[in-house]
Amino acid sequence: MESKVLGYCGVAAILGIIAAATGFAAEATKVKASEVYILFDTCVYPSSPALALGIVSAVFTIITRIYISVSFGGAGCCRTDASSTPVSKLLFVLSWVASVVAVVLLLSAAGLNNRQGGEVDSYGYITCYVVKPGIFAAGAILALLSAFFGIAAYVTLSQQPQTTTNPSITLPVYANVDPEKNPMPFPPQQYPPQQNPPQQYPPQQN
Repeated sequence: MESKVLGYCGVAAILGIIAAATGFAAEATKVKASEVYILFDTCVYPSSPALALGIVSAVFTIITRIYISVSFGGAGCCRTDASSTPVSKLLFVLSWVASVVAVVLLLSAAGLNNRQGGEVDSYGYITCYVVKPGIFAAGAILALLSAFFGIAAYVTLSQQPQTTTNPSITLPVYANVDPEKNPMPFPPQQYPPQQNPPQQYPPQQN
């Protein structure tokens, strides 16, 4: 059982690390405001791998979410078996929330990173949009936290103590007596048991 738990957790951790690594790479290679220039009233963005990296990070986040849901027992927040605890349910919910928010941030930042064109305000100035610093990084952190919460929820499920159905037997213990060296004496039993003669009332007088 231990090797099975380690195998599931190892795969989930690797998927989460890949999602986080590509997200941080997208943050490092995203288009910066200083790299955008205006040509004929149009914002021109340089080529950047942040779009592809952001999409890859979101895809691996979704794959991690599916793997955790399938391999770690489905909808852990709704489990009613004896191994489920409030802590495990809370961790499963946090894992789901982190996954959804991470995917939204990564895909939104990836789409905005290569957005062409711009908007002209009422004063005739052109506004070029770029991804704010930290959006890709926030999505990467949430993707990693999603895997971490999922693993923690599965570990809390797999480490529940096993209860035994064998009843406990309590033996009397006598003071200053070693039960191994001095076994407890039992009075001999007679079979069939002796019967006392019946008593006559009032007693007969000789």
